[in-house]
Amino acid sequence: MLDSTTKEKVLKKIRASLLSKSPNPFPQLEIDSSVFVSSSEDPIIEFQNQLTAVGGKFFIVEDELEFAAEIVELGMLHLWKNIVCIEEGLSNLLYECDLPHSCLVDDINNMNVAITGCECAIVRSGSIVLSSKNQTRSVPAYAPVHIVLVKASQLVNDMKEMFAYFKSKGKLPSAISIVTGPSKTADIGGVTVMGAHGPKQLYVFLIDDRNHE
Repeated sequence: MLDSTTKEKVLKKIRASLLSKSPNPFPQLEIDSSVFVSSSEDPIIEFQNQLTAVGGKFFIVEDELEFAAEIVELGMLHLWKNIVCIEEGLSNLLYECDLPHSCLVDDINNMNVAITGCECAIVRSGSIVLSSKNQTRSVPAYAPVHIVLVKASQLVNDMKEMFAYFKSKGKLPSAISIVTGPSKTADIGGVTVMGAHGPKQLYVFLIDDRNHE
């Protein structure tokens, strides 16, 4: 009986708190306006600067065929093997360019390179946004090298615009990851370790499709 009474008292206080609204102590605060200074820089250039500043490698390509050709050249240069791309559209493109790869999730344990698209890319931090959709979030975590294809139409200025982007697409994916440069940590002894929890190298290829719309 005592427990029941105590529970009722607590619930009563919670209900009272929910019903009573306190006045805003900071009415002059603009919570909807951006806290960042607007930039006149081209979004692609700003994204490139931010990405390279955190250790990513950036390339601009004309179209998807040039993207595939660049990957073939890089693969020959670095002797990449065990490439995995499980996104159907990208995988078909790689097959057309005769780039050997696997499209099976079961092969991620042995892969050296992961090739994915992305949901969008954040200009202000040079970040790539991945999600649980099409395994673009989980697959790159197992590869020493992560290659990403992004289009200029996928660029958003900040995280606020990122959530607006997801909202415009409807239901949110079950998981979202924001990747800012190659994986690294300095938690142990202050020594930077690359690839601690993911890829040691991040390659981002961007197609400027702004004039194609």
